[in-house]
Amino acid sequence: MALFFIEAVRFDDSGQRIAKVRWGKSKGGQVMPPAMVEDPQEADVQAVLDTIANGDEVLPKFQSANGIILGPKVVGVQYEDGVRGLSTASNEVPGNSLNDLPSF
Repeated sequence: MALFFIEAVRFDDSGQRIAKVRWGKSKGGQVMPPAMVEDPQEADVQAVLDTIANGDEVLPKFQSANGIILGPKVVGVQYEDGVRGLSTASNEVPGNSLNDLPSF
């Protein structure tokens, strides 16, 4: 199982759904400090969904005044119109969802 970090998102034209992410693979599964193998790459939502389906874990990565904070596990969702998208498994901590990541 590999670990991936999402550090930024791009929304679709509606501004409601994530269309792309900027992400990267964790360096050797290293969580703290969370480092990536190479520079983050842009990817479509489907690439993230495929990664999750393969059993890998994906987490949002936030920069804060106190350092890096990892958000809750990223999961796939299905909208009412049947389109698949991304969300986080828990929104208990305000400010740590995918929608709170920087946009690119």
